[in-house]
Amino acid sequence: MKPLLSVVVPVHNVEDYLEECLTSLAGQSLRDIEFVLVDDGSTDGSRRVAEEFAARDDRFRCVHQPNAGLSAARNTGVAHTTAGVPYLAFADSDDIVVPDAYERMLASLEATGSDLATGNVWRLTAQGRQQAWQYRWLTSDRLRTHITRDARLLADRVAWNKVFRRSFWDRHAFTFPVGRLYEDTPVMIPAHHLAGSVDVLHEHVYLWRVREGSITRRRTDVRGVRDRIAACEQVSAFLGSRDAAQRLRYDTSCLRDDFVYFLEGLPMGGPAYRSAFMEDAGAFLDRAGDAALAGLPAEARIRWRLVRERRADELLAVLQFERANGTGTFTVAGLPGRRRAAHPGLVSGGGVPARLGRGDLPAVARLVESSWGEDGRLRLRGYAYIRNIPAESARHSLKVALVREAGGRRLRAVPVRTVRTDRATADSGQELHRYDYAGFEMTLDPERLGAGTWLVGVVVAGHGVVRRAALRAVGAAAAQPMVHDLGGGRRAVLAYRDGRLELTVTRLPAVASGHDGRPGALELTGRLHGGARPTALVLTREEAAAHTCPVRCGDGDAFSARIPLAALAAEPAPVSGAAGGPGPDDGGRWRAFLLTDGVRVPLAAAPGLAPPAFADASGNLVVEVAREPFVDHAGPAPDGGLCIEGTGAGALVLRHGALGGTVSVPVERREGRFSAVLAAPPGEGDWEVLLDGRPVRVGAALAAVLPMGAAGARFRLDRRHGDRLTVHGAPPLGEAERSAYRQGRLRSAHYPAQRTLPLRDAVLYVGEGSPRAVHAELVRRGTDAEHLWVTDGSAGDAARVPATAVPVVAHSTAWYEALARARRIVAAGQLPAWFERRPDQTVVQTWHGPPLGRFGLDLTDSLYADHQDLATLAHRSAQWSVLVSPSAYATPHLRRALAFGGEVLEAGSPADDLLCSPGRDKAAERVRRTLGIPAGHRVVLYAPTYRDHLAHPPAGGCAPQYRWDPALDLSALARSLDGRTTVLVRRHPRVTGSVPADPALRDVSAHPDASELLLIADVLVTDYSGLVFGFAHTGRPMLFHTYDLEHYRDTVRGFCLDFETRAPGPLLVTTQEVAQALRATPASADLHADAYESFRQDHCGPADGGAARRVADRLLGVDRPLGGGSGSPHPVSP
Repeated sequence: MKPLLSVVVPVHNVEDYLEECLTSLAGQSLRDIEFVLVDDGSTDGSRRVAEEFAARDDRFRCVHQPNAGLSAARNTGVAHTTAGVPYLAFADSDDIVVPDAYERMLASLEATGSDLATGNVWRLTAQGRQQAWQYRWLTSDRLRTHITRDARLLADRVAWNKVFRRSFWDRHAFTFPVGRLYEDTPVMIPAHHLAGSVDVLHEHVYLWRVREGSITRRRTDVRGVRDRIAACEQVSAFLGSRDAAQRLRYDTSCLRDDFVYFLEGLPMGGPAYRSAFMEDAGAFLDRAGDAALAGLPAEARIRWRLVRERRADELLAVLQFERANGTGTFTVAGLPGRRRAAHPGLVSGGGVPARLGRGDLPAVARLVESSWGEDGRLRLRGYAYIRNIPAESARHSLKVALVREAGGRRLRAVPVRTVRTDRATADSGQELHRYDYAGFEMTLDPERLGAGTWLVGVVVAGHGVVRRAALRAVGAAAAQPMVHDLGGGRRAVLAYRDGRLELTVTRLPAVASGHDGRPGALELTGRLHGGARPTALVLTREEAAAHTCPVRCGDGDAFSARIPLAALAAEPAPVSGAAGGPGPDDGGRWRAFLLTDGVRVPLAAAPGLAPPAFADASGNLVVEVAREPFVDHAGPAPDGGLCIEGTGAGALVLRHGALGGTVSVPVERREGRFSAVLAAPPGEGDWEVLLDGRPVRVGAALAAVLPMGAAGARFRLDRRHGDRLTVHGAPPLGEAERSAYRQGRLRSAHYPAQRTLPLRDAVLYVGEGSPRAVHAELVRRGTDAEHLWVTDGSAGDAARVPATAVPVVAHSTAWYEALARARRIVAAGQLPAWFERRPDQTVVQTWHGPPLGRFGLDLTDSLYADHQDLATLAHRSAQWSVLVSPSAYATPHLRRALAFGGEVLEAGSPADDLLCSPGRDKAAERVRRTLGIPAGHRVVLYAPTYRDHLAHPPAGGCAPQYRWDPALDLSALARSLDGRTTVLVRRHPRVTGSVPADPALRDVSAHPDASELLLIADVLVTDYSGLVFGFAHTGRPMLFHTYDLEHYRDTVRGFCLDFETRAPGPLLVTTQEVAQALRATPASADLHADAYESFRQDHCGPADGGAARRVADRLLGVDRPLGGGSGSPHPVSP
């Protein structure tokens, strides 16, 4: 049969994702499709995967060409489609297409005659599936529409979520521009304008995989910014030849969307990037004129005017402020009606017009807490303020609540009590304004409101400005429904629609109250209200036909229905939910509706119902045949913490929702149930609770009493995404102290004031490794000083603090005081950019040991360099009294890369003293016992470094963190070794993630001393970690897993030495090669013995175990003669 649709799939080096992509295409519900796979010169296994698919499914055809780029591959694919096929689509080879996507889009085009159909998109990241921001507005179908009638379609600029009528495509001879990035926009926006009409489908059709480090994600790439602006100019010129108004609208959208990503990267970019951006974006603005700025917010008008006037230094000052405070933060000057924005970084406004309109001072209203009282009334607590209008007193924060019936005319004014709160200022994330009296409390009475859906909003007034705002959740994940039984068959549901709070009061036609399991079926029972007489129970689920079950209405108000569990279980699982990620149910649940007089009404459920038929987060009945893990009880544990109980099997872990790290939790099992005691997680934030890798659900009865905390515990149980159980780790600092406003005051006022007070006889330790060794040496000497240890305040970091030191939480008031008044500071890394050493302070910088990968100023030409940070290096290094160098090899690298011109002490690396100490054998025995390593086991330590291109999104001034993505298959490696080998896995301290569960694998990333791990390792497996210099002192074998050597060397970071010729061990690419080398370690060691010894001689420092002693001497001012028998330091002149 002739195909109805041609799908072009360009393929280039996507071996890890191609199978999943092609499987989603092969499984399309529309069968009459041809798939043209264009292998664009792949150098991995992509070609093999594509050819295997083509061999077993004749709908797939492969075309091969030398690498020419995405556009060329797409154009080639179109040329190889079958003539006369009526529809055309594109799919990228690392993405996933929803199973019925093409069927739905073709059906729409057949019905409407439109030229193209486009659909909603999920983003697929390491954290799971999320709504793509470009399509958040897409909540209903829009058929036969057009971009000139719906400007939101300007954001629909990608090719892969669409189906085109082929005659339309050919009539306009569309081709993708070859040799450029951002190739979709110059085709898709003209296509939208040239189409007679467009069908827009609100249901998702596509899962777009966002891969960190892919070519379109490089923020400071000169080619990237030039190609993006050129693409926009091309589209603008096209529109300019047709409709000036449409061109102006598009130009404004570029300033609002396309260019912002590159603008915000300006501080990180180097001179070439900054020059390219200012030149090309400035030219765009010169042509577009002031009219393109008119519809933008005040802060955007300020930034773009600075770009147009080529005022780069002031623009960088504005962006630096916004990097710390978020966009849209400024002070307000002028009288009412003539108010203007005064932006930090600009002197007296800097000549930039920033008159404020009504939309520039929006109200912010957030619900923090809600609870039902015994009187049946709803109590709401939150905050409301006008952005950039301070609320430092109650008289400058007047409020009233408005409750309006959705779709009706009824309006209720509700009194509001203003209360003091630190939450509003903390959540605002800015340091200019205090919103201390933004807090409010209000009470809603469902009896007085009556039946209906009521939208809750707040009117707030201050300093002559009055604004109204809908009440919303603090964060999207916190927008949880809250169900309350009002009695008499009535229910109130507090929920969020399109992000805004609403209270629905309704009379229920029926409530499911019980069920009784039978083989292959479930007998459901319940009560009817208000004379309802339903005829059927309808069960629906994504990607499945509805199941209809007869309802039996007995005498009185009882009803029953039999649910065919076996038939429901026989339905194929929904594929679109397979990618996982946040969502209310992942598409696997059957939702229950009662059919009465031909109308479907959701069937409410009693909160106490247990799986497989139970109440969802909104109180309605769902049936879950997959039996997901389920928690129905929680409460305080006898010895502290919180105990949870429920049903399900498998290992219980907590997984950080943003960073991906995991923590295992012991579980007890009895008669098909489990129980576990949860303690504070190792870090702050939301931790998902998973059982056997699946999210643990919360029963409705338990959900009604969440969040739940324990006395004295710095965490609580909560739920997210409807009914998923989470553990929320509290930040180490309270709301008042951690707020950006308070941090700004601590930095600008408290710290300078503390610097005027006398120094304390204290040593402040910052970082791990060498500071720990120096601390041990000072304690051994009995140094009469207070020892202060900087910690991030998390439960996990608390274990790292030596018993002989006092913890000081970073960014606390005590931390600022310690930096200002500690007489001595020992740091292994950078101190804050605002830190200034006092004349009598001694600051010893030990750094992180010898460098292997490039760092500091040596990264100036790197794609991932942060030039804003590099610009502070000279000032930061000037605050050091002495820089400790581990070796003569390291000294010139440290001097140059850290812009340091002061005293260098070639003392060796204190962190490595343990490896050379006389007591190292006893220490090794102690460490092995601590880690539980069986006697006689060989220890393999796997300790890779981080990858700059795998950075997590920046988080509020914290040090960068990176995603754990080891190319080494640890489970396969463990299986390949004998039963007397234990593999220790140490992630870099900045890397977050988890290690596979395997008896032969131990995650030792939390171990406080890396030197102890090196001490017990018989073999080190690494990639480009600086640990190799310390381990070389042991003389034991090293293996290097260098699967991405060229990429790391040429693009990511590069090396301080000729790594490929000087590496003290074999360079291995695959897991199999590493396993083979581990099985033949002696032979490998013999083969590389000369290189090993040469490496140790040329690149490693003293191996006498005296580095900490020498650093302590310098710290305390002890003068030892050069050439002393105990080992002497080697001062190096600037």
